[in-house]
Amino acid sequence: MNKHEKNSIKKYDSIAQSYDNSPEGRFTAKFKAKVLELCPVSDGDKVLDVGCGNGDLINAFSQKGDITAFGVDISPNMIAECRARYSDISFEVSSGEVLDFADGSLDTVTICCVLHHLHNAQNFVKEAHRVLKSGGILIIAEPWFPWGLRHLTDWIFSPLVRAGDNKIFSHKRLKRLVTDGGFEIADIYKKGVVQIVKARKV
Repeated sequence: MNKHEKNSIKKYDSIAQSYDNSPEGRFTAKFKAKVLELCPVSDGDKVLDVGCGNGDLINAFSQKGDITAFGVDISPNMIAECRARYSDISFEVSSGEVLDFADGSLDTVTICCVLHHLHNAQNFVKEAHRVLKSGGILIIAEPWFPWGLRHLTDWIFSPLVRAGDNKIFSHKRLKRLVTDGGFEIADIYKKGVVQIVKARKV
């Protein structure tokens, strides 16, 4: 485990019980609402949310259909909070760069405001491609900042926060990451700070 992962665990363990009212929780709420809008599910689907936090997004998905829902997060305290809230959903501790699911076993994988925390985003995309069925959907939601603010965040603000790698994705870089990982773009949404790429496994 590298120092960035340890910093993420420490940060999110500390706010697990108060996440909804934390700055992080309030910031991600608009992203989650749009992810739910862009990603319909069907009865029988198997859906995984990576970096699931306190489980509210994957629980919202489970209310949209008769699905089998899973959530993983690097923070043990967050996973404990998930299990206390939603006993009918399977939650496990994981960084997201290695997923404990069989090849081609999932219909949808979502990751919301988490990709920039990962040490190696390419590893996550590779794993998402592996675990998704042919035609399966990957949805990545990430904050978007203009060039200057993006670099200030990467090199000045993020070291102060000390929660993961915090390398903000440009729109172009995010699309390239997905297509290089074996996906085709199905939909793109961008408004204000919210950018979402919906992709299909080919």
